[in-house]
Amino acid sequence: MQYSWPGGYCPPIPAWRSTALLIIHSQYGYRDPSWGDGASNPDYEKNVSSLIAKFRSYAETTPEDELPLIIHAQLKPIWANSPLYPGKTGPYGANGEEKEGVDFLECSVPLVNEPSSPSEPASSSEPTASSDSVASPEPTCTGTQASELAASPPPGNSSRSPSNEVIITCRGPSVFSNTPLESLLKKRNIRTLLIAGIPTDHAVSTTVRSSYDLAMDGRWGGPGYIEDTFKWLHTDGAGVYGQKKHVFGGNQEVSQEDLVDYAVDMARIILIGDGTRCFGKGGVDAEVVHRVHVESLNAFAEVTNTATVIRQLYQDERWKTWTFL
Repeated sequence: MQYSWPGGYCPPIPAWRSTALLIIHSQYGYRDPSWGDGASNPDYEKNVSSLIAKFRSYAETTPEDELPLIIHAQLKPIWANSPLYPGKTGPYGANGEEKEGVDFLECSVPLVNEPSSPSEPASSSEPTASSDSVASPEPTCTGTQASELAASPPPGNSSRSPSNEVIITCRGPSVFSNTPLESLLKKRNIRTLLIAGIPTDHAVSTTVRSSYDLAMDGRWGGPGYIEDTFKWLHTDGAGVYGQKKHVFGGNQEVSQEDLVDYAVDMARIILIGDGTRCFGKGGVDAEVVHRVHVESLNAFAEVTNTATVIRQLYQDERWKTWTFL
């Protein structure tokens, strides 16, 4: 099954509690030259900043329990030679300032890390007053603890993180391995997962593929794959469905009776290609590595860009779009 829609079209994306933006390993340590010969996508920081700002903007008009979720995945590797190993520093700031590699890049500092003074983001390795919430990097919660805490708004304290912005700690390239991510997606009933971060060919690729497998297996976001014979794949903006018979969509009304005979009912996975970054290796240019891996992930996710995601996010009932393969 080719997951992406024809012509690169991205159907509208609901900006509600069923949608999550996952930012993977957006940390200073990935500015270390040891990762490879140059970095791809010079607009990475600008694009990720725009995505996070768009998601945060809904807090002005949306009830807290209806807000889309922002998940920051922070890598704390076990290997002491990694530039992201906690305590390691380097000239990773925007102007070459000394920064701890494990900390979040300027473009993606979680709200939980912002101190009372707006002049300088707090270090993610130095817990703030909100360190007891799920969004704090320390201590790491178990899957059950994290998902239950994330589902409940924190007490009314402006120094705490909002309930729709959380941090999960990773030890390796899979954001699902030994983290609360899967249980968090299920607890929050996430049906649409948008993915961005670093590196495109490691953690991002691994997470996209794992997301697809879990969604197809019915582990989160719906029953997943049900049977082989379906004729039409479509989306209503949130989930992805395989219909056993042909139904018409677009500008035409589609009755609920036409949309119950599913062979596939799974979560929608969206890779934001220009919201990722990777590095040159083996003599291959970083931009080539980037393009090859993003294109390969077309089989596991919708692949689109930052501008399209921001344009297609919506919060009303104007869109009931049925896009077909």
